[in-house]
Amino acid sequence: MANTSSTIRRLSSNRFIDEILFEDNVDILDEESFLNNIRVKEGNVEEGIITRINANDIVVDLGLKSDGRILIKELGANDEITVGAKINVYVDRIEDYSGNVVLSREKAIRVEKWNRLTEDAATQSEVHGVIKRSIKCGFIVDLGDGISAFLPLSHVDSKQTKDADHLIGTDQKFIILKMDKEQGNIVVSRKFVLAKLHAGEKAKFLESLNEGDIIEGKIKSITNYGVFVGIHESEEVGVIDGLLHITDISWTRVSHPSAVFSCGQNIKTKIIKIDQENSRVSLSVKQMEANPWRDIELRYPIRSMHKGHVTSIEDYGLFVELEPGVEGLVHSSEIAWIRSNLPISSLVARGQEVDVMILDIDLPKNRMSLSIKECTENPWQKFIYKYPPGSIISGEVKSNTGSFISIVFTDNEIDKNVEGVIYAKDLSWSNSGVDEIKKYHIGNQVKAKVIRANVNRGKIYLGIRQIEYDPLEELIKKVSVGDKMQVTVSKKEDSGLIVEAADDVSILIEQENLPGNRKFAISEKIEVKILGIEKYKIVLSANLDGDKI
Repeated sequence: MANTSSTIRRLSSNRFIDEILFEDNVDILDEESFLNNIRVKEGNVEEGIITRINANDIVVDLGLKSDGRILIKELGANDEITVGAKINVYVDRIEDYSGNVVLSREKAIRVEKWNRLTEDAATQSEVHGVIKRSIKCGFIVDLGDGISAFLPLSHVDSKQTKDADHLIGTDQKFIILKMDKEQGNIVVSRKFVLAKLHAGEKAKFLESLNEGDIIEGKIKSITNYGVFVGIHESEEVGVIDGLLHITDISWTRVSHPSAVFSCGQNIKTKIIKIDQENSRVSLSVKQMEANPWRDIELRYPIRSMHKGHVTSIEDYGLFVELEPGVEGLVHSSEIAWIRSNLPISSLVARGQEVDVMILDIDLPKNRMSLSIKECTENPWQKFIYKYPPGSIISGEVKSNTGSFISIVFTDNEIDKNVEGVIYAKDLSWSNSGVDEIKKYHIGNQVKAKVIRANVNRGKIYLGIRQIEYDPLEELIKKVSVGDKMQVTVSKKEDSGLIVEAADDVSILIEQENLPGNRKFAISEKIEVKILGIEKYKIVLSANLDGDKI
């Protein structure tokens, strides 16, 4: 027979090495030994047979080319050490540098333990362990076979405890909360075991309670959202706490529970809800008193004015108490008509008596929106009463931006914070606005016509060229109620839509005269109808079918 060669791969150290050519006249691994090398893998727990027992170690056959050895001290207390007995071992190396198989019984026991613990974690079965020592925030628990776990202090007992050193050295039952095999981390709970133990008696105790019962308890802890009150503790039932939510402490607003209560304080509360399934009890103190919000809308109608006292000042506004248990929020935008960059505390003081107007009441949430500024006259509205659109008024240039000039009025009855604005285009009919606005300097005295106002936004629009000739007055002479005209959308405002009519006339279409579901685009041409004509105003409506041109 001609000499032939065959190419095979031989497994070494859990990886393939380079191809090795074996000539026919060279001994090679028999088929069974080769397959065993493929079956047995490094890092696995494999079953072997004890073939010899020596003074310090045992010899284990895994069906490999060589046998492995395990030190006697590595064997577990329950391991059967007899020739022919089967034993699970951890394969560290199939072949070390000396050609020996490296095995470990300790690692095999550890892997088997991890597997059992993984099953216990999945089924929430109880596991035994000894609490060995305390560390920061908890204890170290020995679960056996060299595996340790962390017991958080919050999971030591069913009740909160700061010192549980008396449990060190004791055998306890635990439930596994979390496992990370790669990191070798296990977190356990003794509290959950106790909870299961007391579950039956706890359910019976909760059934003995009724919503509406008045009970006494001791405050155990305070959080930013409420207070935990201990309402029962015994060996049979365990610990039962109730939550007194911050919103159930008082009918008035509570900034933080610690402002009312302190730990260890005994209080009486009312049970308002019992959750049997989750063993939770909700408590209330305020419901032990009459609800001051009952019939609140009869005592405090919307838009009515009342006196109250400032109880709290926040960044977003201030709270005013109208009567014990009834307070409302004055938002920062509702304190004064004139916006200020000063902190709210510089405008009002805690305990100060103020006049407020009721804006809105949210009865289900026991909330009330108030306004201080609505109790005083809107300075822009006051201005319009005295100087309605079409009036001529004197003023002084306060600033010039190059696009518009700001005017302060010389009338002493007008609030100094009320200003008017003249845009460059409204300065002259004959000259360009860009050139004309350069003639105006701070302190110049001017006369201007009030052409439009947005009281809600505190805007007064003036014009100088309209004193000489006013196209709006001319348009009023030409049109009649019921007429239709084409206009161009120029600006959107909160009060409505500004449109441009013929001869450069700007007219406001009020919000109530706009279709609710219609959106308008700037420069869009629309058809409108004249609803009314006043001395210096044309009332338009865009509520038309097919109004887009």
